[in-house]
Parts: sequence; structure tokens; C-alpha cells
Amino acid sequence: MIKFQAYFLGRFNVPSILDEFKREEETYKSDLHPAPYLRIGLVIFTVLLGIVIYSFIPSGSVKILDGPGGTGPVQVTINPGASLTEIGKVLANAGVVKNYAEFVSAAEDIPQSSAIGPGKYNLIKSMGAKEAIFALLDPESKVSIKVVIPEGSRSSYVFAAAAQALGVSVGDFESLAKDPKDLGLPEYANNNVEGFLYPATYRFDEGITPKQVLQEMIKRFLQAAQEQQLEATAKANGLKPYEVVIIASIIEKEVAPIDQPKAAQTILNRLAKPMRLQLDSTLNYELNSNTIILTDEQLQQDSPYNTYTNDGLPPGPISNPSEAAINAVLNPEEGDWIYWVTVNLDTKETKFSNNNEQFLKDKQEFLRWYNQNQ
Repeated sequence: MIKFQAYFLGRFNVPSILDEFKREEETYKSDLHPAPYLRIGLVIFTVLLGIVIYSFIPSGSVKILDGPGGTGPVQVTINPGASLTEIGKVLANAGVVKNYAEFVSAAEDIPQSSAIGPGKYNLIKSMGAKEAIFALLDPESKVSIKVVIPEGSRSSYVFAAAAQALGVSVGDFESLAKDPKDLGLPEYANNNVEGFLYPATYRFDEGITPKQVLQEMIKRFLQAAQEQQLEATAKANGLKPYEVVIIASIIEKEVAPIDQPKAAQTILNRLAKPMRLQLDSTLNYELNSNTIILTDEQLQQDSPYNTYTNDGLPPGPISNPSEAAINAVLNPEEGDWIYWVTVNLDTKETKFSNNNEQFLKDKQEFLRWYNQNQ
């Protein structure tokens, strides 16, 4: 029996911060193009004096060639609260730039320089001042612990990914989740971290603890919730904030982002009738699986997350939803749908309907695809 067909979709792309400096970069590069009648002389002059040439690759990351006197890579440490002068002196002492005054002068012309944060950085000796600034602003230059959390990840995945990155036990995260009073969860979270670990690409400083990791993820959720006015909008829509997160966690697992506003409205329509949700994704959460077609035995599983046998929403979120999924619940697409079926798991095409006859046709379309592709 299939009422809703679920699939998982998760991705996070983080653009390089250097994309913000294309205009600055192009201005600098334009200075390297002399007039035609000077080119030969300048080439000879360049070779003789060994002037370093810096080139920028399309992605925005800086490719730096050793300059005169350069001996290769060097690691520097920027202390918390360091001024531009202090940063410049650190770089000059490490041989990254010629002198700190040159760095400070260049930094004053680049507003983004104020975003240079504390930490360890892998740089190259004998860089130009501007290139040093670009490198310090590039996340790839910073010595950090990278943790990638896709949209719709369960907390069990988050714990495993973070534990591996930090080199600690998954149990360290599980213990914190069981007693989350100091993690910064909102009151409406019911002491449940599931649903509140914001999906993103994180870069943590070395030495960070599991507790600090979870605190940062929850902090990011709260920032997004505040920007979306989650609590106020939920109240205006007749929902509790926790219900918004639960529904968002469901549609994140069930449909593609483009269909999330429709799916949110469909769930709200079924709750209003009322009709049982009959969602595979909620039962899969209980079973800790991603089964495409559940067996009759599984459909009778005694669990509060079994929306085939229980009325209303499950007791908590089943994944950690994206900001887009939460927004879809707060601003659902208007419609009278009460069914959906993802008819093609490759293209993620999902069909919505407001009657059982059309639903059964959509269900048969999915089964044909499934039998041909499994």
C-alpha cells in the first residue's frame, strides 16, 4: 500500500568568498598588461628581476607562485581580536609579505579585510599584500575541521559525520543529545535536537568540542528561524513552531525542493479534514531505513511515527530541514491536493491530486517505473 512515495534529496554548495572580489582582482590584473611597445622590455625586465606573477583561477581560489626569496608554504596564526597592523606584522615576520605597512595599506582599500578572522592559515611566502588578503579570506586557506551536513539529514548522520571529522566517538554526540539543556535549543523544541541541527557546510577551528559543534548548528537554526520570523508566522498560520519544523522535516524527505510548497499544503489539507498522513518517510525514520516500498508487516509497525496507524503528525521531526523547507511550510502553495506520488525517482517528478481516482493512476505510473528500473 503506497500513499506517498518518499525520496532523499540533499546538497550544499558554498561559493568561495573570493567571488566578492572579482572587481578588485580584475583591477589588479589590468595593471599587468603594458602597452605593446613596452612588452618586450618589460618581459626582459621581469625575468632579470624575478618579479612574481600572480594568477587567479576561475573558481575564485588563489593560485600563488613563489616569488623571489620564497621557500614555499608557511603556516601563520592570527590571534582573536588582532588588528590589521598586528595581522600585517604576523605576515611580515613569517615572510608572507614584504612589510606590514604594505599589508595595512592594501587592507584599508579592501572593506572585506575586516572579515579576516582568528585561526591558523596555510599561506605562501613572498606574496603580494592584496593576494595575502584574498588568501586569508578564502576558507580553503584556513586550517579547519570541515563538516558537511546535507539538507534532510537525520541526527544520527550528523553525529557520525561530526564525530569522524573531530576524531571522537559518536557516543559523545549521542550523550549530549540525550541531555541537551545546555545546547541552546528553543523552548518549543521539546528537548529534541532532531530538526534543529542546521544543514550547512561548517568549518570549525581545531580543538572544538562536540558540545560546541551542536551549539553552533543550533545557533545557525535559530538565526534562520529569526530571519523567517518562524514563531510569529507559525502563529499567524494557526500552527505551533514545533509543528512547522516537523512538517518541514517531512517534506524535506518526501519531495524535491520545487514541490515542497505543494507538499506542505497537502499535509495541511489532510490534517484539516482530518485524514491520516500515511507517509512512508515517518515510518522509515522509526525503522532507521530508507525503504522505497514498505511491506504490510512494516505498515503495521507499532510506533508513534507510523502515520498509517496514527492520526496527526508524528511526535517530532524526522530530519533536519533546510531553510527552504521551513519557508515552504510557512508559505505553502494554495491548492486542494490531498495526495502525492513521486512517479519517477530519477527525475524526482511528483504528481499531486485531490481525488482517490487520480491518486491510484499516479500510483500505477510509479509502479510501472519501479518495475522497469529496479
